[in-house]
Amino acid sequence: MPLSKVTLKAPATSANVGPGFDVFGLALEYPTDKVTLTRGKNRGIKIKVSGLQAETISTLPDRNTAGVVAKYMMQEFSLKTGLAIRIEKGIWPSKGLGSSAASAAAVAYGLNHMFALKLTKEQLIRAAAKGEAASAGSEHADNVSATICGDFVVLRSYDPLEIVNFKAPTDMEVCVAFPHMMTPRHKTAKARSVVPKMVPIKKIVRNVGNAAGMVSGFALGDVDLIGKSMIDAIVEPARSSSIPGYHEVKENALQAGACGVTISGAGPAMLAVVNRKSGNAAQVAAAMKEGFKSAGFEATAFATKPGAGVCLLE
Repeated sequence: MPLSKVTLKAPATSANVGPGFDVFGLALEYPTDKVTLTRGKNRGIKIKVSGLQAETISTLPDRNTAGVVAKYMMQEFSLKTGLAIRIEKGIWPSKGLGSSAASAAAVAYGLNHMFALKLTKEQLIRAAAKGEAASAGSEHADNVSATICGDFVVLRSYDPLEIVNFKAPTDMEVCVAFPHMMTPRHKTAKARSVVPKMVPIKKIVRNVGNAAGMVSGFALGDVDLIGKSMIDAIVEPARSSSIPGYHEVKENALQAGACGVTISGAGPAMLAVVNRKSGNAAQVAAAMKEGFKSAGFEATAFATKPGAGVCLLE
């Protein structure tokens, strides 16, 4: 008998992590969304959103990542039920922190548990990626993979989908900072549109080297290697001009002790990695905030660490 109600916690995520465009994803311990799914007798999907910037998020099932995933799974697996989805946003939308992915992944995970579908992680990721098309214009799976698996993920292949999941080093801390600025609707789709279509081989070689270095860093538990591999020679330069204070934030973070700094996903959030053996994450976060302030923008900044994937609360 299917469960009548499930509640889940889904983490924020950072995609790309420097050189891994559409391939790397990192789950964060903080912030998180809370998503509750409740079965109903009346057919159809109802969505309610509360919390951070809830007024900016559509509650129409076809325009909300959670609704798109629910609709897809209910059709794909012939789930004869109505469904109420309540999303309590703890993840700031449109900042490059996987807000839409958290909702999508929570619904996929929740329906899998509610109806005992016994889906694999790859099947859950494919379902959750359907929702990303509602916000990003494409079914990219870097954020949702990290949301479902936790820690650091590598999408070795999209077709067939193959995920490699690494535990983050215990000494790895993460700082996030983003400016208080208006971000356009469908920001991710716009950020994807500036990605270069033709790339010099020299830049490709540099990115491959850094991507290999980052994976090696996670495999070896080497925070410093992870940090110095967070350099993207292809996508980040094209996106950096849209982030006020980008250069100041990066320089401040490195001077304050960060091992590496990059744009989080499509931005405007910036992500820094800190080795707690040699650096102070709180000081790095404060320095990043000052970087945005020097460009004329107040900012939110905080320190956290890599975290687990989506999980059941009740």
